[in-house]
Amino acid sequence: MFLNETVEMHRHNLITTFGESFFMNRCINDAFNPITYIVVGNARNIPSKDDITLGNETSRCTCNSTADLDKKCLILTGKFKAKEILGTSEIGVANDKILISHDSYPKFTDESLTGFSGDVNVEYKFQFTTGYERNEFTPSTTEGIYYIYEENPVVGVIEGGDSGYRRVNSLQTLSSVRGAYYYDHDSKNLYINPIDGDSLNREIIIQTR
Repeated sequence: MFLNETVEMHRHNLITTFGESFFMNRCINDAFNPITYIVVGNARNIPSKDDITLGNETSRCTCNSTADLDKKCLILTGKFKAKEILGTSEIGVANDKILISHDSYPKFTDESLTGFSGDVNVEYKFQFTTGYERNEFTPSTTEGIYYIYEENPVVGVIEGGDSGYRRVNSLQTLSSVRGAYYYDHDSKNLYINPIDGDSLNREIIIQTR
């Protein structure tokens, strides 16, 4: 039940190719209109840099934008009806024509919204991070899983320049999810489960905060 409850999903927002162009051009001209909408859909495809729409957009809402300079964060807020969120599994932001970012999450089911028929307030954040290439991954004791030591907290992983990894909360979960990562804050090891099972021949970009 979502009545007066907060659900936080710390996930990687993949900026699309058009989204990168949007941010760079907005810095120097008004070629693109500002971010206007938060959009949701019900497809389950892994977000890609080449995405120009959600896999299957089902609803959108007009959003308000603020900037938190201390946390280096752009905050977008909007409101959906509960029935608009039901069944969704992907989210992004857009202006009038361009999908700027794309992310996926576990599908909201009937059980998730049992007893609630009001509004769902959505807060969507862009956290400005540093990203750099790492290639020296080591195979772990779990087949198909690779790891690397990373001193700084990891907030995103991109493979091959176009596929954003999904964040999972345990190493056990990671072993069954392709195209995902798990960062152990205690050991400072980053574990990845590559999309194609071979991370050593592909560019891996690690985003840190």
